Amino acid sequence: MPRWFSYVAIFIVTAFVLHAFLVVVSLATGVVSPGSLLTMAGPITFIVEFGLAAVITWLIVRPGPKSAAAEEDEHTGTADLEVDARRRVQAIEQDYRDEQRLERLTAEVARWRQARDLRAYAGEALADLGDGDVTTAQGESLRDELQWALDYADRIDPLHGGQ
Repeated sequence: MPRWFSYVAIFIVTAFVLHAFLVVVSLATGVVSPGSLLTMAGPITFIVEFGLAAVITWLIVRPGPKSAAAEEDEHTGTADLEVDARRRVQAIEQDYRDEQRLERLTAEVARWRQARDLRAYAGEALADLGDGDVTTAQGESLRDELQWALDYADRIDPLHGGQ
């Protein structure tokens, strides 16, 4: 709820209470007879009630004088907010660095696994070939292809200084 709405509500309640008070006082003092309550609704009484209600509302909602302790508390609160904001920014920056590091490590794991699989395949295939050799569908030596796979695995393996 907006602050101005609270002020308006306080003013209206104050005006009604003040009006009721003035009616009761007027009746009690005999200024106005009970049958003529409508005479209380004149412009003069309206201006007086409005002015008094405004003054009372201002007295209710006005800020009080700040003590040195209150100003220190406000300054400390602002400093705490700044510290908290810095802490949140640092946490966001750390999260970003962690995400970047995780992406890099995930890519390294993928290259390491690929190198490991290539070595396992090439090593087993070379063991099966023994001293022999086979020609591939492209007309090249299978032994040369397997040796290239081992060399390539060394180039991409992050544990062997690859990419």
